[in-house]
Amino acid sequence: MLSFTNLLGLVVLLLGVWALWVQQGDTGSRSLNLPSDLENQGPRVLKLHFAKDTGDGLLVEERTVQIAEGEYVLGRVMDELVRGPQIQGAAPLVPAGTPAPTVFLRDSTALVDLPAAYGRLNYGTKGELALIYGITNTLLEFKEIQQVKFLLEGKEVESLGHLSLLDPFKRQGQ
Repeated sequence: MLSFTNLLGLVVLLLGVWALWVQQGDTGSRSLNLPSDLENQGPRVLKLHFAKDTGDGLLVEERTVQIAEGEYVLGRVMDELVRGPQIQGAAPLVPAGTPAPTVFLRDSTALVDLPAAYGRLNYGTKGELALIYGITNTLLEFKEIQQVKFLLEGKEVESLGHLSLLDPFKRQGQ
């Protein structure tokens, strides 16, 4: 027969089975509804932030590029940054031939995975500031991105030498 303890155990078991069923129904793989600004193909005006050739700050270059169907906009942005500036008074962020970082978008955070070559640049403080803030400010031009987090070869690193990369870089006022 069913005693009170057996009945209580049965209720707990049924609740556990129901909770497991509900959780397994939600696989956690929700479709990512990317903002339309990052999906647009065709001509796009990008605001790229490069170092000033005087070494004291950044310059913004507006560059019109053609985005092909299916092309990842943030990947193209990194390619354009690595390609270097086309305006007077600006200096490239990295030496020619340096591979472009990979960018992943998670919620409103851009995860920038720097290739191993970036760990060997041996920039001084000004060069490293220009590199990190050039990438950060360029990505923050997209309204969908609220902060930028840097990785080196897929791993968190303390710095590239001078500037702490442990915390994400956020929009002003956050």
